[in-house]
Amino acid sequence: MDTSMSFSFKFKQHTVNAMLFDLDGTLLDTAADLGAAANALLSRDGLELLSDDTIFHTASQGALALIKAGYGHALSEDDYQRLRQEFLDYYENNVATHSRYFGGCEQLLNQLNDQKIPWGIVTNKPYFYTKQLLNSFPLLATTHVTVCGDTMRERKPSPAPLILAAKSLAIEPQQIIYVGDARTDIEAATSAKMHSVAANYGYIPHQDPCHEWQADMIVDRCDELCDLLTNS
Repeated sequence: MDTSMSFSFKFKQHTVNAMLFDLDGTLLDTAADLGAAANALLSRDGLELLSDDTIFHTASQGALALIKAGYGHALSEDDYQRLRQEFLDYYENNVATHSRYFGGCEQLLNQLNDQKIPWGIVTNKPYFYTKQLLNSFPLLATTHVTVCGDTMRERKPSPAPLILAAKSLAIEPQQIIYVGDARTDIEAATSAKMHSVAANYGYIPHQDPCHEWQADMIVDRCDELCDLLTNS
């Protein structure tokens, strides 16, 4: 990628040339659609539905975590895998029904584009579902690079997906910020030698608050990062 006409900005006295983001819980609030898939199964089986709070604080842990939150931990592995596939079958047809941008994310992405600062998405979500979301939210389709959970063998918290994104942008990891709402995001960024930002507005588990993750910065809204671009 040619970055000769792109601009840089400062982050804690470091020069930064790009920004990468997790997807679910960071750029997009997809919890309602993930929760709807779990609750569809629970309703079918006559079980108590998951509350919005449980869904929000469990969503980043994936389909199995939502299933176990509703069905408990006493089922066989075969039952969990069957329910997971049923979950995915439902979710496949309802990926973006209720999903929306988190507050301030559109403003930040538009500002990055206006200032010609490359940005990208590194998610553990499989490509099939990620592509549907990018098609549903056109601004996301302006990403310079997208690395999904099945792009390569390794997934976050491995730094490999972030390093792959950096190589695709032709920018050194030390000149990139990675924003995410999970401990694994911060671990991956740290291992990749990137600057890490914890999205405190995302799907933070009650038992694992983000101030314990040792991120370089914590934000309560995505557009707080606009100040970095404006003040540089």
